Amino acid sequence: MAPFAAPVGLLAGVAATGSAVVGLYIGYHAYRGLRRNDDPSMRYLSVGMLLLFGLAYALAVAGQGLIAFRVVSIQYQPVIRLVVRMVQLVGLLSIAYSLRIATTRRSPTE
Repeated sequence: MAPFAAPVGLLAGVAATGSAVVGLYIGYHAYRGLRRNDDPSMRYLSVGMLLLFGLAYALAVAGQGLIAFRVVSIQYQPVIRLVVRMVQLVGLLSIAYSLRIATTRRSPTE
């Protein structure tokens, strides 16, 4: 093993954790926007952002930690990856739907 593998792995874990925290922060602000406007498109946007930026990263970090500390066998890594990708897909679909309903409800004069 290369002598720099451990610090690189640690930095990758810190970056992934930071991404999850920032994603949850972004999702929180999207939720605040929903509470302020109470618009259906904002609801789908905030749910999508929470899933995409918050939950997906949190699941990836948790899954990687479970595998790294040998709580879960490495054979479950593809399952964890699939769950993370499905959460990302649902988040993206929710954001896309929010944009679609926001543009179809506008009047033609805008």
